Amino acid sequence: MATVPGYPGGDVRLDVVRAGKHAVLVVRPPYPRAGEPPEIFEHTGPSSPPRSLGRAWSAGPDTGGEGVWLIRQDAPDDCRLQHVSFTAGELGRGQAASCRTQVRAETPHGLLITINAGAAESTDALIEPATGRTVRQAPRILGAAGDWLLLDGLTDLTLVDLRDNSSKKLSRPSIGAAPTVVPSREGTIWAVDFSNAAYRGTNTQTRDLWLLRPDGPTWDHAPGMPFVTEHLNRGFGWSAAGDLVLADRVLAAWHPGEPQWRLSQAALPAGTWSGFALLP
Repeated sequence: MATVPGYPGGDVRLDVVRAGKHAVLVVRPPYPRAGEPPEIFEHTGPSSPPRSLGRAWSAGPDTGGEGVWLIRQDAPDDCRLQHVSFTAGELGRGQAASCRTQVRAETPHGLLITINAGAAESTDALIEPATGRTVRQAPRILGAAGDWLLLDGLTDLTLVDLRDNSSKKLSRPSIGAAPTVVPSREGTIWAVDFSNAAYRGTNTQTRDLWLLRPDGPTWDHAPGMPFVTEHLNRGFGWSAAGDLVLADRVLAAWHPGEPQWRLSQAALPAGTWSGFALLP
């Protein structure tokens, strides 16, 4: 592992978003000035400086993995949703949007966003980015990929097939708060983490990874789960080879069907860090 040159140093927070074979970083200062969005960078390689994409309140990958959707700010209460290509730059000025919109990810059926992000009255929606038309809206959309949406409920989950708008209730395989969902790159397997920050009312944190295959639908338990952790804020994702990779004390990889995780000898960086992206 090595430090990539050209990124802002000091006490800043770097959130990483993978878009296809690209990595995009959202740089947040520890004490941001009111009304100033974070700066967005495209990672251009292990030994070259990043390329700034300007400032935006949030960033999410497009469906082709060749660009990102950004919430730009033009005035204190004037924002817009804009598509930016890594090769062609800004693709038009974009559409008007709330400054409190969080862009999450684009799918073949629309762009997943959170409306009023960070507020108690927030809600999730899948929209047509060109027009803003709502395709589907729900209090909590946990994930979207391919033809599927996964919705959170009080006691169960709901899987929505966007091809015919049908839905199916799913029992939770594990007890916990709203899980974190990361679909595989082709969208056929979803990693679902039913983590618990206060296991049985204690200060013990546990991670519990399951695999959901939406076309079944079926659940499979990842080996060695659940386990005690101190790194619930650190991530997991999918490699191009179809391995589920977990950063938790060490880097570990597991291909569905294998009996156990493969541990890496690479040391994770010390200190506070958030998120990681698997490239290409």
